[in-house]
Amino acid sequence: MTIRKLAMNIPAVDRAINIYGALSGHSEAPGVRAQLSQHLDQLHGEGETDHHRLTVHGLSFLRQNDLQRNS
Repeated sequence: MTIRKLAMNIPAVDRAINIYGALSGHSEAPGVRAQLSQHLDQLHGEGETDHHRLTVHGLSFLRQNDLQRNS
């Protein structure tokens, strides 16, 4: 993971967490920010550079994470 890549994904991570928190009505789970950052960094490394699409991927990741924690 490079600093450049991480810096590019911070806005998508923040947006996804803020949007998901507002929609779900609960706060960020411990460790989820690091997991989400790693997930988005992987997608970015695979060629996804659109911040809006990365945010949508982030929202999907957070929903899936919620479903797994609550099952």
